[in-house]
Amino acid sequence: MYMTASRIEIQGKPVLKLNIHEYGERDIAFLDHLGINEIDSDRAGCRYIHIHSKEDFLSIRSALFEKYTVTEEGPKAYLKAK
Repeated sequence: MYMTASRIEIQGKPVLKLNIHEYGERDIAFLDHLGINEIDSDRAGCRYIHIHSKEDFLSIRSALFEKYTVTEEGPKAYLKAK
């Protein structure tokens, strides 16, 4: 599983779109709990969440780092269950 992010605008306001790619069945409940539950219809096996604040980003990031070992390679952060 890996994560990517991009900055977008929604109604003129900056938003971070956090994407989770190639997740497995065992990851779904945890991703749902974090609110990463939107399905990207343009990309198979990709869920995303729009993050509107630094506090929300830090909260989600902390939760991911608790459950997964994270390895960054360029624009991708690979997540491996601990």
